[in-house]
Amino acid sequence: MLFSVIVPIYNIEKYIIRCVESVLSQSFSDFELILVDDGSPDRCGAICDEYAEKDARIKVIHKENGGLVSARQAGILTAGGEYVFHLDGDDALCPDALESAEQIIRETGADIVSFSYRCSVNGQIGEVVEDLAEEGLYNKQEIARQLFPKLLSDKHMNHIFYFLWGKAIKRELAAKHQRNVNPAISLGEDLSCIVPCYLEAESVYMCRKAVYLYTIRNDSISTDFKTRQITQIADVITGLRGLDMEKPEDFDEQISRYSCFMCFAILAAAAEGKHFRALGTLKKLISESLHMEEIQKARFESITVKSRIAISLMQKKMIGAAFYFLYFCKVLKQLRMGDKV
Repeated sequence: MLFSVIVPIYNIEKYIIRCVESVLSQSFSDFELILVDDGSPDRCGAICDEYAEKDARIKVIHKENGGLVSARQAGILTAGGEYVFHLDGDDALCPDALESAEQIIRETGADIVSFSYRCSVNGQIGEVVEDLAEEGLYNKQEIARQLFPKLLSDKHMNHIFYFLWGKAIKRELAAKHQRNVNPAISLGEDLSCIVPCYLEAESVYMCRKAVYLYTIRNDSISTDFKTRQITQIADVITGLRGLDMEKPEDFDEQISRYSCFMCFAILAAAAEGKHFRALGTLKKLISESLHMEEIQKARFESITVKSRIAISLMQKKMIGAAFYFLYFCKVLKQLRMGDKV
């Protein structure tokens, strides 16, 4: 069996049928579909069981709720395919996704095959979102020379895709690093697995073809604002720094830029979402954690004026000023567009 498609499932009854059907309708049929019911409170578990009764390629795992990481870990422990393909339960695959991956694997034997994707918003499919890397096969030396400089963040805030979904990864490689991810992390968890996979991979194929449909929804965990995200990113950084692997020469600098960017992004999300009550907690979490040192070390070039001013304030430990600056940037943008403030 070539592929194990792993789908973590929690409270996505509205999307699960589309997700499962997108896998079952694949033009390439040598796969198993592992549905991990992570203690979902809706009918997702029952729907998964109904599908398993109809198709022998489907395996269903029912477990207590433990979060996305624990669901993926449970799925990969059961997987028997040569490669794993991660698919989130509210997303979908294009009909030739696995066939496209199989062709590349057959021709190149790549350890990782990374695809482009399209966003789906309220049923509307957007343009192709391509990775920064040129299409083609990268050997060990080319990975180090061309991919590693953008592994986490270069000086222009650019990076290659570091999410797990939309990639075919050799199961042994993925399983080795997935089991080491902290199950408590819900932001940056993909990076905790894919970075060591890239560091160890002998070959990577970067494909510009979009085979993945990423659903943007207002109620997803990726769009929900929680101050503890600051702490979780700190845990991710601690794990990356502790990797017992050969790393790129500028790995420390990239970690500092990643830390700074993520704190900036979280602060911007709080400001633009008018989470004023969260400001005190955010100031404390950023100022009294490893992030403050990383932020002060981070150096960027050719970034927007808005980003440069906000980061400069953050580096001077003026977290509150950065918050209100980002808030007023949002207000000014709304006024220019004629939207209500």
